Amino acid sequence: MLDLHAFERLFREHHAHCLAFAIHYTGDPYEAEEVVQLVFSQLWEKRETIMINGSERSYLFTAIRNTAISQWRKQNVRSEKEQSFGRMQDDTVHMSMQARELEQKLHTALEKLPERCREVFILSRKEQLKYAEIATVMNISVKTVENQMGKALKILHQELREYLNLFIL
Repeated sequence: MLDLHAFERLFREHHAHCLAFAIHYTGDPYEAEEVVQLVFSQLWEKRETIMINGSERSYLFTAIRNTAISQWRKQNVRSEKEQSFGRMQDDTVHMSMQARELEQKLHTALEKLPERCREVFILSRKEQLKYAEIATVMNISVKTVENQMGKALKILHQELREYLNLFIL
């Protein structure tokens, strides 16, 4: 059972990701917004009987994908959209594999950083702290934070250059 508070939390946490996912499937931001709104409306209408077992995001993405497919069929452009959908699925699988590989390479590259560099990088990029905040947290100067971040970025650039070249081309 989904109460108002749980529904609002679900909407706030997942709406942006759902919209991006729907745009990927529809290829059109307006259609994507319509699909996402339809999924959340149906979720609210069925709130007393809905049981999400597992990942909320997976549930929503599956609902979005299914709703997008249903909408396409209703618009009588089935063959054109199915061909496009097939290509997008292949691209999605390929991009997903590349993303996992890049994530693994980044993790490996981060492990190669000296401890202080890694800590500064993580606080800056993952925790999104400003240099002054990092300096306070680590009890070091802002200049040291700048130097450590420069060193981290240089090492990561060297370690990930083959992937960076893919994005530049």
